[in-house]
Amino acid sequence: MALDTVLYDLYPVTVLGVSGTTRFLARLLACDHRKLPVGGVVRAVMLNASAGVIDTVILARVSQDDYRLVLTGEGADAREAWIRQVSAAFDAEVASSKLTAFDFIGKLPVEGVEICKGSYQETSGIGFLSLGWKQTVLGPKENIAAMHENLLKAGAKKGAEGGTEALRILAREPALGLEYDESTSPLECGLEDALDFEDKSRVFIGRALCEEFRNTGKYERLQLVAFDTAFDPNALTQIPMVVVGEYGYEVSSLVRVPEMNLTAALVRLPHEVKVGEHLGAIVKTAPAVKCEGCLVIDPQA
Repeated sequence: MALDTVLYDLYPVTVLGVSGTTRFLARLLACDHRKLPVGGVVRAVMLNASAGVIDTVILARVSQDDYRLVLTGEGADAREAWIRQVSAAFDAEVASSKLTAFDFIGKLPVEGVEICKGSYQETSGIGFLSLGWKQTVLGPKENIAAMHENLLKAGAKKGAEGGTEALRILAREPALGLEYDESTSPLECGLEDALDFEDKSRVFIGRALCEEFRNTGKYERLQLVAFDTAFDPNALTQIPMVVVGEYGYEVSSLVRVPEMNLTAALVRLPHEVKVGEHLGAIVKTAPAVKCEGCLVIDPQA
């Protein structure tokens, strides 16, 4: 019987184990790591001194004083170097492991493993986590590759190449190089939920400038829009634009989801734009399709 599970390709990850004092996490991350429950996981953000986004990381809490930082992508080594630079001023132990991971949707038939949104679990050297919009398994390369192969043999489906990109966009999750770079405020690229200003004594890198920018209320925000027509992105002759008043805003990520008869995009729009608003759109394709509007929608995660 086929498994109700979709697996995506293997990819490398760096996992940093942080134990002992975690005061440096209060400096490194814009979220308050102390609020994360044991067995919890969250997408966190690191800022530079100018309050720009260095990148996001996955933060998991394994025990009271034991955390994991999961780094992915081509910049993992550079981000690890930055994290170690920040930790140098604190009495913290940071251990690095080069592991392999794969993302999946659905359920895994692994005995004793029950994960839900926001949870992290380790068993036999394998980590299982869920961010809601995607779920991930990570561990030693041989073990993860064998698990991936065995699940496919057991009837799990292989996800389409780039499938996680569609999940990311529909979840309104920003990506480095598309929605943000080191000059972008987390407020502008959909990372508001990764900021915690409650504890005034917790001075994370970039806090003062980020808080000042937030208080102005004069910034664009990342929105998810669904176009009125489900056009094919491959037919585009120019980058689509969302129109607000007299101004057009280029989309940063775009995906067509045939199963939903939907073409959706991420785009930074004026602060006052709200979910539920119908806006104008400029879409040019060859052959031409009629698409003159889009709807701002909630994340589909």
